[in-house]
Amino acid sequence: MTAIVADENVKLHVDALIQILKGDEWIEWWDELDPSVLTFADMALSETAPDDVVWHACQRHDAVLITNNRNAKGPTSLESTIRNNVKADSLPVFNFANAERVLQDREYAELVAERLLDYLGRIDEVRGVGRLFLP
Repeated sequence: MTAIVADENVKLHVDALIQILKGDEWIEWWDELDPSVLTFADMALSETAPDDVVWHACQRHDAVLITNNRNAKGPTSLESTIRNNVKADSLPVFNFANAERVLQDREYAELVAERLLDYLGRIDEVRGVGRLFLP
């Protein structure tokens, strides 16, 4: 099963989503998918690892990165790395459309959690797309 890893600046956001997915409404599907939840440390990454290093580590560990602020500035940026390295079997990066709202609006957070679960359940269908937004 594919793992998930929260970018350093969205750990609380991803924790909130996981709590929703472990609630009564979604626990059956969460348990069926049984995704590992990795940290940067689990992948031997520093908290300040460059975007390209993070993306390649996620691919090696079969982990989708959930992020908010990785950018398109320079040749090692996340956007440049995706454009230059994505293949048909590459895992996508999940990007919050509105990260702060995840922590402030329970209804929105539930929508984001549901979308995340949907993407994880269809992970082979979304490989190679580069980046997907939550929700």
